Amino acid sequence: MIIHYLLTAIKHFRTQWSFSMINLFGLATAMAVCLLIVLYVYRELSYDRFHAEADNIYRVSVHFDMQDNEIYENWTSPPMGPDLLEAFPEVINQVRLSGRQAVNLWQDGSFRTINRTYFADNTFFEIFCFDLLHGHPVKALAEPYSLVVTESLAKQLFPEGDALGKVVRLDDGERHYVITGVAADSPPNSHIQFDMLRSFSTLMEESRSNMTSWGANMGFQTYLLMAEGIDILQFEKKTEPLTYEKLNYQFEGMGVHLTLHYFPMKDIRLRSPFSSEAEEAGTIWKVWLFSTVALFVLFIAGFNYVNLCVAMSGKRAKEIGVRKVLGANRASLRKQLYFETLFFTTLSFACAILLVELMLPFFNGMLNTTLELFSMPWWLFLFVFLFFAGFFGFLAGMYPAWYMSSFQPVKIMKGEFWSRPGSFQLKSLLMFLQFIISMALIICTLVVFLQVRYFYTKDLGFEPEGLIAVRAENREDADLFHQVMDAYPWVVSKSISTSFPIGASYMEGILPEGAEPGFLAHRFWADLNYFETLGGSLKEGRLFTREDGLETSNVIVNETLVKKAGWTSPLGKTIDRSGITYTVTGVVHDYHFRSLHHEIEPRMMNVLGARPAHFTHPFWLLIRYEGVHGGDVILALQEEWTSVLPDKTFYYTSVSQLLDQQFANERNFGWLFFTFATVAIIIAMLGVLGLSSFAAQKSQKESAIRKVMGASVRNILFRMSGAFLKWVVLASIVALPLAYWYMEKWLAGFAYAVPFPYWTMVVSVVAMVMVVLAVVTSQSIRAVRKNPADVLKAE
Repeated sequence: MIIHYLLTAIKHFRTQWSFSMINLFGLATAMAVCLLIVLYVYRELSYDRFHAEADNIYRVSVHFDMQDNEIYENWTSPPMGPDLLEAFPEVINQVRLSGRQAVNLWQDGSFRTINRTYFADNTFFEIFCFDLLHGHPVKALAEPYSLVVTESLAKQLFPEGDALGKVVRLDDGERHYVITGVAADSPPNSHIQFDMLRSFSTLMEESRSNMTSWGANMGFQTYLLMAEGIDILQFEKKTEPLTYEKLNYQFEGMGVHLTLHYFPMKDIRLRSPFSSEAEEAGTIWKVWLFSTVALFVLFIAGFNYVNLCVAMSGKRAKEIGVRKVLGANRASLRKQLYFETLFFTTLSFACAILLVELMLPFFNGMLNTTLELFSMPWWLFLFVFLFFAGFFGFLAGMYPAWYMSSFQPVKIMKGEFWSRPGSFQLKSLLMFLQFIISMALIICTLVVFLQVRYFYTKDLGFEPEGLIAVRAENREDADLFHQVMDAYPWVVSKSISTSFPIGASYMEGILPEGAEPGFLAHRFWADLNYFETLGGSLKEGRLFTREDGLETSNVIVNETLVKKAGWTSPLGKTIDRSGITYTVTGVVHDYHFRSLHHEIEPRMMNVLGARPAHFTHPFWLLIRYEGVHGGDVILALQEEWTSVLPDKTFYYTSVSQLLDQQFANERNFGWLFFTFATVAIIIAMLGVLGLSSFAAQKSQKESAIRKVMGASVRNILFRMSGAFLKWVVLASIVALPLAYWYMEKWLAGFAYAVPFPYWTMVVSVVAMVMVVLAVVTSQSIRAVRKNPADVLKAE
């Protein structure tokens, strides 16, 4: 019997080739999109779950409450982890990591840059389940100048031998490290991605900063391994006395309060609210959005299959009538029709796998992932197959099987098999839902693109094009390279500072005059040419004119700091920082010194000569050029650097390229969303194609009679199109408010966002009307142009 069903299904696939290919295209494309999204969602949900103690690992974060100014960050000071471990039995272990850095590794007289490096405690491999292939899990990072490298890096450095015990030179070639461990490469579903780990004891030994105070040097990440079953909210309250003892007592009466929070490690990828993650985080909205798109696509494809089957049922009506006359019952007909649907869905799933293999490089490029089709566990792949080919096929085939098996032979012979109470209402409901989804997707796609475009076109308050930042480890190197740049005519302006726009930022607590209790502000030091090189502008007052002692007590602030301090006349006001008083001599217009994901925050600048000795961050030489290609500028800078500083690493960043990298996720997401939305709309229009074909066949005799009675082809087409257009109008009443509500929430997640573009609603309705008219007319015009005598001869 199954062989008979299979042969029948193959026969109908061949005899109804165009219908079969449309159905195959719709189902296979929808399944391919869903498979891609399943791969992505599975990867996101599996982040950091490979650690044996994943449920009990928390990362410490700090919450600074300064009245109307709140800072919530994942950075901690070095002693927090060890002090919590010592004070509370609930803490089983702790590990500290520095911020991810790029270092230079010297070998055979040259160096290579290793971008993903951390300083880490020797408990790293005890808490995390990264595979240590060679070396002792505890001793590998115990001693100063110990180093753990990944397997791939070890093979690059020592392709012909064992890396364990080898000595390498890092930074400027002056520091020698012993490789004490070789670890497997970081799994792709880990938020900690590293190529090299240096022992934290090295940092403790070398650092000139305060590494023992809770309130100093907050630039580290601290992870705690907690006891099983701990109520983390209760633990937060329990740690408040220690926080007061170590830090908050200093702020008593000043309105400043620090609270420690503990963020589950397994939620970092999906739900991290922090902006300083080394890897992309906070992806739960993408998971939900893509999952919703997958359901929409699958929903549309399934109903399209139903609509097309019903639309083509006229060609099978006589076959079904003859089978019934010969003794076939409804149950056997349903089984056959069910089997045909399962045959279609299984064939579509096979095609979907091929499509996924073709689409994966594009998909990985858009989302910056390394997904592989068969990287899923076998049980998940089997579940997906059974869902698509079995459960989905059963649901998609249910209505066509019941509908076509209910044809009555007598009515079939009379040509009355179309009339069935309630059938049109179901098809109308499906079409109504498809129009809602399609119009909502059009609006969402347009809004996403407008927001991404806004990122690229917004006035940043400075000019990023033609601006390059070159890093120098000390002031002497910066001054030397600054001098040799005078020889190049394409250098328009240059400046030395401790910061540059969109780069790293340094925050300190300040007390502006009349602004008790004070707040946090970004602080940096720069020379006299900074704002000229930047392309910023002065609002009032003056810039620095000298770098000697006359300017060290002065400060330049931005508009946001003035507003936060509540000043109406800022010039001459004072700012206190750790007992040192600075006088405001100038106010500059706000400019975006961080990415557009952050609002502009208070910022103050001191003259470079006043830079404190303990400040360990590097210097940056900002160079503005014009009249020459950026690539030529980089080559010239590198050649000059090698000439004057041959033993130092040349490291630069293009500000415009840095901006582009920060917006890459939004841009790629926009393109991917556009692709999926387009696929969904195309599949939805296939449903309209099926329904219009169904309606055209159903109304052939009515159209023929109208033509005989004198109706024009245009009038008949207008009447047939009106039946579809009314559903577009009704669907717009639901789709437009839903799309507006969702996109308003989405835009609210950006610090700077476009106002909701109401014209996108008009565009979505007009676009849907035009597409529906084109599809319906293309199907209806063939039926309307038929000779009435040929259509009515059976009567």
